[in-house]
Amino acid sequence: MTINSLNHPSIDGLIEEWSGVINKIGFQFHTPFTMNDPLWLPFGLERSRIVDKLIELKSKYPDFVINSQKQLELMRGNWGGTGTTPVECPSWAILSLDHLGRIKLPCCIGSADTKNGLKPICERCGLGCYSVMVANGIKGNN
Repeated sequence: MTINSLNHPSIDGLIEEWSGVINKIGFQFHTPFTMNDPLWLPFGLERSRIVDKLIELKSKYPDFVINSQKQLELMRGNWGGTGTTPVECPSWAILSLDHLGRIKLPCCIGSADTKNGLKPICERCGLGCYSVMVANGIKGNN
């Protein structure tokens, strides 16, 4: 589930509804492409409470919630970059291609169109596919 400013109240209901129906669930946070994206959950008290809730759910459903506590803790703040540039993020570890086989930059949600394509704001990243690597010691954009 990609958590955002609109859907975060549904986390508990989602877990209750799908636990026992599907094998696993993973959580990540919406990554904005603009500074004023209304779906982004800013770092701070509300987001930290949501991370606390996810950690509680991980304890309650350890075989269902796939995220580790260490990975979830990263989601409290900036763990990956500056502006639209990955710094600690291991974006190099996943080769992301668009529908024409062109490399997407700076990461899997970026664009292969280097002139007109939007870039995600790395310092507000909430992607699970990269944070799991950082949580396990794989860092750096080189």
